[in-house]
Amino acid sequence: MTSGSDEPMTAAPALELEGVSKAYPGVQALDAVSFTVYHGEIHALLGENGAGKSTLVKLVMGATRPDGGVIRINGEPVHLRSPRDARRHGVTMIPQEVDTCRELSVGRNILLGREARFVRRQTLTGGERRTVEDALTRIGAHIDLRAAAGELNVPTLRLAQIAHSIVTSSQIVLCDEATAVLSESDAEAFLTFLVKSKSDKQGAIVYVTHRLGEVLQIADRVTVLRDGRVVGTFARSEVDRPKLIDLMTKSDPQRETARRKLGLGVRPRRAGKLQIDGLSFSRVFTDVSLEVESGSVVGLAGVQGAGHGALLSAIAGRRPYEAGAVVVDGRELARGSTRAACRAGIELVPADRRHAAIVARRSLRENIALPVTGALATHGFRRRAVESRVARTYSEAFGIRSAGIGTLAGELSGGNQQKLALARVVQGAPRFLLLEEPTQGIDVAGKAEVRRLIARLVEEEGVGVLVASSEFEDLLGFASTIHVMRLGRIVATLDGETATYAQLLHEALP
Repeated sequence: MTSGSDEPMTAAPALELEGVSKAYPGVQALDAVSFTVYHGEIHALLGENGAGKSTLVKLVMGATRPDGGVIRINGEPVHLRSPRDARRHGVTMIPQEVDTCRELSVGRNILLGREARFVRRQTLTGGERRTVEDALTRIGAHIDLRAAAGELNVPTLRLAQIAHSIVTSSQIVLCDEATAVLSESDAEAFLTFLVKSKSDKQGAIVYVTHRLGEVLQIADRVTVLRDGRVVGTFARSEVDRPKLIDLMTKSDPQRETARRKLGLGVRPRRAGKLQIDGLSFSRVFTDVSLEVESGSVVGLAGVQGAGHGALLSAIAGRRPYEAGAVVVDGRELARGSTRAACRAGIELVPADRRHAAIVARRSLRENIALPVTGALATHGFRRRAVESRVARTYSEAFGIRSAGIGTLAGELSGGNQQKLALARVVQGAPRFLLLEEPTQGIDVAGKAEVRRLIARLVEEEGVGVLVASSEFEDLLGFASTIHVMRLGRIVATLDGETATYAQLLHEALP
């Protein structure tokens, strides 16, 4: 299914993967994948979450190594042992995560890796300034080069990351959800730059995104991955939005039956309602309204950059919002107050479980005993015997597999870390539980266990649950109502029992 007439032709491809495989415990991330990118080409890489896109990018960037197969750059086999090794072979990356050296100036961040032997920490020479300003001009960005990176917002830092990739001499640029946090105007300027930059036929761009509109706008060819395998490679002229959605969607006959095994019809013990009324914050989320009743599961489906994770943080009081209200049982909560949210019975389990939901260097017992409500302490003093008893009870109830309650949380598997994060907040007896990407990075068995735990909390304790997820399959047949977020807005509300994966994907993709 690879295109013929629209395919760029050169003596050797800029990048070629032949029969590349990569497995993790319980997961075959890539299965004999062959993938070719030519000089002067923008090659889009599509697939649902878990399809293998991130693993492929990590292999090319040297962040991990394949179990089998060959990677070639300009026709020569390479063994990429580290990101530094990949950069020596002309590979650079605009990563999905926005990360910088916060204490350095924007100018210094853009020039990281291209400095002279002796440099000033914050100031730039005349030549350095011209180099940086030229890179920013090419992507239509205007940033104060003297500002500390730690003082800037995420979209501005993303533009600085893009500028950094420009000043770095690269033959192959990997763009992983590069426009997810950008405004429409900044995203459009970046796409225009990509189209112009390929015209010299020297560079190759691998473009990973959920935004099908961008793919159909700039890509020369498109490769679709599903379950770690290549479904096909197509010229842009051979595909449209419906066909791409169909290619990305699993056609598993067990999908529709397996997802209905959990029933959530038990009458809640503690009646109550969490209302979100017109919540807005800059361009991150706008005029969002929804309700979560006790004893129910409500889903928020959205791709990377949709704003659903930021929305949950705002509801939990962890970030501010500019307009709207969070209301519990008719009472409006103070804005940006985690204390007010906690007192109202709202608890959040964030997506970054290792750094924000658990304390990796503390034991399982200490994590479960963290003072969500202080229920395990007396007059501020810890009761270790009580902590141990409660930790064993919750560890057994949540099926946390470990060598004992003294095991460090960071030594647990991803699925068990997620169960520990749930156990920690449930120990505080929340009324409303906010879960951001609760099954992300967990194998199939672990996902099923987490879903069963959530179902038990809803059925037996009457907890109201709001689940924000980019893994749509985990919401189908599980959430009674599914709201779809796209670019910060709720664009559709579907019945969780009758909605299909294709419907969610169609509404969620920009």
